[in-house]
Amino acid sequence: MNQIEKIIDKENWNRKEHFEHFSAFDDPFFGVTTNVDCTNTYQYAKETGLSFSLLVLHRIITTACKVEEFRYRIEGDKIVCYDSLSPEGTVARADHTFSFASFEYDANEIVFVQKAKAEIERLQHTTGLNKGGGVYRPNAIHYSAVPWINFTDMKHPTSMRSGDSIPKISTGKYFKEGDRLMMPISITCHHGLMDGYHVGRFLELLEL
Repeated sequence: MNQIEKIIDKENWNRKEHFEHFSAFDDPFFGVTTNVDCTNTYQYAKETGLSFSLLVLHRIITTACKVEEFRYRIEGDKIVCYDSLSPEGTVARADHTFSFASFEYDANEIVFVQKAKAEIERLQHTTGLNKGGGVYRPNAIHYSAVPWINFTDMKHPTSMRSGDSIPKISTGKYFKEGDRLMMPISITCHHGLMDGYHVGRFLELLEL
Protein backbone atom coordinates (compact mmCIF):
# COMPACT_ATOMS: atom_id res chain seq x y z
CA MET A 1 0.00 0.00 0.00
CA ASN A 2 1.06 3.62 -0.51
CA GLN A 3 3.13 2.52 -3.50
CA ILE A 4 3.38 4.09 -6.95
CA GLU A 5 1.32 1.92 -9.26
CA LYS A 6 2.53 3.58 -12.46
CA ILE A 7 4.04 6.74 -13.90
CA ILE A 8 1.92 8.49 -16.52
CA ASP A 9 3.56 8.77 -19.94
CA LYS A 10 2.81 12.46 -20.39
CA GLU A 11 3.95 12.63 -24.02
CA ASN A 12 1.39 10.01 -25.06
CA TRP A 13 -1.27 10.93 -22.50
CA ASN A 14 -4.62 12.00 -23.91
CA ARG A 15 -4.71 14.76 -21.26
CA LYS A 16 -1.27 16.18 -22.12
CA GLU A 17 -2.62 19.53 -23.42
CA HIS A 18 -5.24 19.71 -20.67
CA PHE A 19 -2.54 19.21 -18.03
CA GLU A 20 -0.24 21.83 -19.54
CA HIS A 21 -3.08 24.30 -19.93
CA PHE A 22 -4.45 24.15 -16.39
CA SER A 23 -1.07 23.69 -14.69
CA ALA A 24 -0.11 27.16 -15.94
CA PHE A 25 -2.97 28.73 -13.93
CA ASP A 26 -2.33 30.50 -10.62
CA ASP A 27 -5.05 28.28 -9.14
CA PRO A 28 -5.64 25.12 -11.24
CA PHE A 29 -8.19 23.63 -8.83
CA PHE A 30 -11.90 23.39 -9.64
CA GLY A 31 -14.72 22.49 -7.27
CA VAL A 32 -18.13 20.86 -7.37
CA THR A 33 -20.70 20.98 -4.58
CA THR A 34 -23.87 18.90 -4.52
CA ASN A 35 -26.17 17.02 -2.13
CA VAL A 36 -25.96 13.26 -1.64
CA ASP A 37 -28.39 10.85 -0.02
CA CYS A 38 -26.85 9.61 3.25
CA THR A 39 -29.96 7.89 4.65
CA ASN A 40 -28.60 4.33 4.55
CA THR A 41 -25.29 5.20 6.21
CA TYR A 42 -27.07 7.19 8.92
CA GLN A 43 -29.45 4.30 9.65
CA TYR A 44 -26.58 1.80 9.69
CA ALA A 45 -24.66 4.00 12.14
CA LYS A 46 -27.69 4.17 14.44
CA GLU A 47 -28.21 0.39 14.29
CA THR A 48 -24.56 -0.49 14.96
CA GLY A 49 -23.47 2.36 17.22
CA LEU A 50 -20.62 3.18 14.82
CA SER A 51 -19.62 6.78 14.13
CA PHE A 52 -21.67 8.20 11.28
CA SER A 53 -18.96 10.67 10.29
CA LEU A 54 -16.24 8.00 10.21
CA LEU A 55 -18.43 5.66 8.17
CA VAL A 56 -18.95 8.50 5.70
CA LEU A 57 -15.19 9.11 5.55
CA HIS A 58 -14.45 5.42 4.94
CA ARG A 59 -17.02 5.17 2.15
CA ILE A 60 -15.73 8.36 0.52
CA ILE A 61 -12.11 7.13 0.52
CA THR A 62 -13.11 3.66 -0.69
CA THR A 63 -15.07 5.19 -3.57
CA ALA A 64 -12.41 7.74 -4.52
CA CYS A 65 -9.89 4.92 -4.82
CA LYS A 66 -12.06 3.32 -7.52
CA VAL A 67 -11.65 6.36 -9.78
CA GLU A 68 -8.05 6.25 -10.98
CA GLU A 69 -7.71 9.99 -11.47
CA PHE A 70 -8.23 10.57 -7.73
CA ARG A 71 -4.97 8.64 -7.22
CA TYR A 72 -2.93 10.85 -9.58
CA ARG A 73 -0.35 13.16 -8.04
CA ILE A 74 2.13 15.66 -9.45
CA GLU A 75 5.62 14.91 -8.16
CA GLY A 76 8.25 17.21 -9.62
CA ASP A 77 8.09 16.82 -13.39
CA LYS A 78 6.25 13.48 -13.15
CA ILE A 79 2.62 12.47 -12.79
CA VAL A 80 2.29 9.30 -10.75
CA CYS A 81 -0.63 7.05 -9.89
CA TYR A 82 -0.71 5.51 -6.41
CA ASP A 83 -2.20 2.11 -5.65
CA SER A 84 -4.21 3.38 -2.67
CA LEU A 85 -5.45 6.46 -0.84
CA SER A 86 -4.84 7.58 2.74
CA PRO A 87 -7.50 9.62 4.59
CA GLU A 88 -6.32 12.79 6.29
CA GLY A 89 -8.85 14.89 8.14
CA THR A 90 -9.48 17.34 10.94
CA VAL A 91 -10.50 16.66 14.54
CA ALA A 92 -12.51 19.22 16.49
CA ARG A 93 -11.66 20.00 20.11
CA ALA A 94 -13.74 21.32 22.98
CA ASP A 95 -11.93 24.67 22.81
CA HIS A 96 -13.09 25.11 19.18
CA THR A 97 -9.65 24.58 17.69
CA PHE A 98 -8.86 21.58 15.53
CA SER A 99 -6.07 19.14 14.87
CA PHE A 100 -4.97 17.58 11.62
CA ALA A 101 -5.30 13.81 11.65
CA SER A 102 -3.83 10.99 9.59
CA PHE A 103 -5.94 7.85 9.68
CA GLU A 104 -4.85 4.34 8.79
CA TYR A 105 -7.08 3.01 6.03
CA ASP A 106 -8.49 -0.50 6.38
CA ALA A 107 -10.80 -2.15 3.86
CA ASN A 108 -12.91 -3.34 6.78
CA GLU A 109 -14.94 -0.28 7.73
CA ILE A 110 -15.55 -1.48 11.31
CA VAL A 111 -11.79 -1.86 11.89
CA PHE A 112 -11.20 1.52 10.27
CA VAL A 113 -13.81 3.25 12.45
CA GLN A 114 -12.44 1.71 15.65
CA LYS A 115 -8.84 2.76 14.91
CA ALA A 116 -9.85 6.22 13.72
CA LYS A 117 -12.01 6.77 16.80
CA ALA A 118 -9.04 5.96 19.05
CA GLU A 119 -6.86 8.43 17.13
CA ILE A 120 -9.53 11.13 17.39
CA GLU A 121 -9.77 10.66 21.16
CA ARG A 122 -5.99 10.98 21.43
CA LEU A 123 -5.87 14.15 19.34
CA GLN A 124 -8.69 15.78 21.28
CA HIS A 125 -6.34 15.91 24.28
CA THR A 126 -3.54 17.64 22.37
CA THR A 127 -2.93 21.21 21.25
CA GLY A 128 -1.77 22.74 18.00
CA LEU A 129 -2.18 21.39 14.50
CA ASN A 130 -0.32 18.07 14.93
CA LYS A 131 0.87 17.96 11.35
CA GLY A 132 1.20 14.20 11.21
CA GLY A 133 4.54 14.18 12.99
CA GLY A 134 6.12 15.61 9.86
CA VAL A 135 5.09 12.60 7.78
CA TYR A 136 4.01 13.54 4.24
CA ARG A 137 1.64 11.13 2.54
CA PRO A 138 1.40 11.99 -1.15
CA ASN A 139 -1.48 9.57 -1.66
CA ALA A 140 -3.65 11.45 0.84
CA ILE A 141 -7.18 12.69 0.35
CA HIS A 142 -7.77 15.81 2.46
CA TYR A 143 -11.16 15.50 4.16
CA SER A 144 -13.02 17.80 6.50
CA ALA A 145 -16.47 17.54 8.03
CA VAL A 146 -18.37 20.79 8.62
CA PRO A 147 -21.42 19.46 10.49
CA TRP A 148 -22.59 22.93 11.58
CA ILE A 149 -23.33 24.23 8.07
CA ASN A 150 -25.62 23.09 5.29
CA PHE A 151 -23.30 24.72 2.75
CA THR A 152 -23.91 25.25 -0.94
CA ASP A 153 -20.30 26.00 -1.86
CA MET A 154 -16.84 25.51 -0.36
CA LYS A 155 -13.45 27.17 -0.91
CA HIS A 156 -10.40 25.20 0.18
CA PRO A 157 -6.97 26.67 0.88
CA THR A 158 -4.31 25.32 -1.47
CA SER A 159 -0.54 25.68 -1.55
CA MET A 160 0.35 26.46 -5.15
CA ARG A 161 4.02 27.05 -4.33
CA SER A 162 4.35 23.47 -3.07
CA GLY A 163 2.84 21.97 -6.22
CA ASP A 164 -0.25 20.77 -4.36
CA SER A 165 -2.32 18.27 -6.35
CA ILE A 166 -4.20 16.46 -3.54
CA PRO A 167 -8.01 16.28 -3.90
CA LYS A 168 -10.01 17.85 -1.09
CA ILE A 169 -13.44 16.59 -0.02
CA SER A 170 -15.75 18.11 2.58
CA THR A 171 -19.18 17.21 3.91
CA GLY A 172 -21.65 19.47 5.69
CA LYS A 173 -24.74 19.33 7.89
CA TYR A 174 -27.28 16.73 6.82
CA PHE A 175 -30.92 17.71 6.39
CA LYS A 176 -34.30 16.12 5.69
CA GLU A 177 -35.70 16.06 2.18
CA GLY A 178 -38.96 14.13 2.17
CA ASP A 179 -38.24 10.76 3.80
CA ARG A 180 -34.52 10.91 2.97
CA LEU A 181 -31.50 12.45 4.68
CA MET A 182 -29.35 14.57 2.40
CA MET A 183 -25.88 15.95 2.98
CA PRO A 184 -23.83 18.53 1.06
CA ILE A 185 -20.52 17.33 -0.31
CA SER A 186 -17.79 19.42 -1.88
CA ILE A 187 -15.08 17.93 -4.13
CA THR A 188 -12.09 20.06 -5.16
CA CYS A 189 -9.52 18.68 -7.62
CA HIS A 190 -6.60 19.72 -9.81
CA HIS A 191 -8.07 20.41 -13.27
CA GLY A 192 -4.87 19.30 -14.95
CA LEU A 193 -5.44 15.79 -13.61
CA MET A 194 -9.19 15.40 -13.93
CA ASP A 195 -12.44 16.98 -15.10
CA GLY A 196 -16.06 17.13 -14.04
CA TYR A 197 -16.59 13.70 -15.63
CA HIS A 198 -14.33 12.07 -13.04
CA VAL A 199 -16.02 13.87 -10.15
CA GLY A 200 -19.35 12.75 -11.61
CA ARG A 201 -18.07 9.16 -11.74
CA PHE A 202 -17.07 9.39 -8.09
CA LEU A 203 -20.52 10.66 -7.13
CA GLU A 204 -22.17 7.95 -9.21
CA LEU A 205 -20.22 5.23 -7.38
CA LEU A 206 -20.58 6.75 -3.89
CA GLU A 207 -23.07 4.80 -1.80
CA LEU A 208 -24.03 6.56 1.41
